Amino acid sequence: MKKIFSVAALFTVLSLCFCNCSKSNDILYDMYVAPYKHSITIQCKAEPEEENAAYQWYESPDGKTSSGVAVQGATDPIFTTPLYTEKGIHYYYCTAATASKTSVSEISTVAYTALPTVYINTPDSVEITSKEDWIKGSIISIVGADKESWNFDNVETSIKGRGNSTWERPKKPYSLKLKEAQKIMGMSKHKRWVLLANYADNSFMRNIFAFYLSELFEFDWTPQGEFVDLVINGRYNGLYWLGEAVKVDKNRVDIDDGDEDMTDSSDKDYLLEMDIYFDEAVKFKSAIRDLPYMIKNDDYMIDASGEISSGGQARLDRLQTKINTLEKLLYPDFTEGMNTNRCSAPNEAYASILDIDSWAKFWFINEIMDNKDFGQPKSVLSTFESRKSLFKAGPVWDFDWTFYTSTECQLKDKIYYNALFKSPAFTARTKELWNKYYGLIDIENTIEPVRSRISTAVEYDIMLWGIYKNGTGIHKDSFDEEVDFLKQLVSSKIKVINNDISNF
Repeated sequence: MKKIFSVAALFTVLSLCFCNCSKSNDILYDMYVAPYKHSITIQCKAEPEEENAAYQWYESPDGKTSSGVAVQGATDPIFTTPLYTEKGIHYYYCTAATASKTSVSEISTVAYTALPTVYINTPDSVEITSKEDWIKGSIISIVGADKESWNFDNVETSIKGRGNSTWERPKKPYSLKLKEAQKIMGMSKHKRWVLLANYADNSFMRNIFAFYLSELFEFDWTPQGEFVDLVINGRYNGLYWLGEAVKVDKNRVDIDDGDEDMTDSSDKDYLLEMDIYFDEAVKFKSAIRDLPYMIKNDDYMIDASGEISSGGQARLDRLQTKINTLEKLLYPDFTEGMNTNRCSAPNEAYASILDIDSWAKFWFINEIMDNKDFGQPKSVLSTFESRKSLFKAGPVWDFDWTFYTSTECQLKDKIYYNALFKSPAFTARTKELWNKYYGLIDIENTIEPVRSRISTAVEYDIMLWGIYKNGTGIHKDSFDEEVDFLKQLVSSKIKVINNDISNF
């Protein structure tokens, strides 16, 4: 049944004439997505030179006006498509004929991908140009979700850009902050969500497979999300992953965030990020490794003016001392200017501060994914639980920029692993854990259902954004080739790790 939307989603009924230029060729398309059992209404853009033109709409199998077939009965300047129930991309154009001339419109494309469609409208359709400033008073709606109860309309949100290098790419990622916390597509209630563009990942599955491994290896929390088609201010914007932002919360990173009654001598738990961008408000560098630590949950550490408070500084100093103590245990004979790779095996007392299991599993995932960003470091997340004085790896995040080319283990000397792999306790437990999980890794049944689900959406995204080429030559010419390549290289890397561990 055709649904009449509120003002927030009106563009799904009457598709306004925004033009998205196809990046994969020189053809210009007006691009629209249709949710399940919904139609799109398109305005004819052929411009007759005289009045009383006779209109005719055509559907083309290949996007060329030379191969169009007339749509029976479609003789008005406005055309309403059929209700879509089977995945596919449809090409439409119209002619406007007068006594002296027949004008032909540009092609309009309508895709039904079987994915939910997310509509976001900003006030006055203002463009999203900043990753610092929220655009308040925006509206989000979801149509065509797998369960009818997951759809919603006219929910108020704020939106801004997100990411570092990802924000510099043509297809932008976004952060969402709902006015009121709510569930989205069955995920736990919260205000904060992300729209990941996966622009540098032609398989669209690197993050998905890393999240699968996180769940398989039983991390405390793994981000959940769903693939969606995104429409911003009436304009199709591509295939995105709408999911949970990494935030401290009982349903996400479940650690003690402190409270407003904390004294300067009180401590809380920390969500930490090692990242060379070093751009958070509360941050420090470790004494021996000079690693750039940032505190992601700086509640009760920043005052009203945005400066670090006295209590915040006291807590930061104590946390920094604990991290420096850990490093002294990991590199017991370190001296100024020494390469830490040359340090002796760690003092095994480090295991009372560092959670061996989580750091071993964290290495598995980053090594399997051949995550080059890990060593810089970028987006390396961990937690510090103050009451336990325990440093844990994870959650797993940010794998769209990985190459899958290594024929040997690459990360055994990154972050703290150059010390940990000299530790008998760490190597023994790593071997135990690998033997526990290795046989459970199921590449085929993890990747193939996702391939099938998103294939049409990927095809449509490529029509808009093209195939990303990173300059290394490590890419394929189609989505299916990229997915096959991903499967092959992940499988090969798992064998490399298994051989390496067997020699411990």
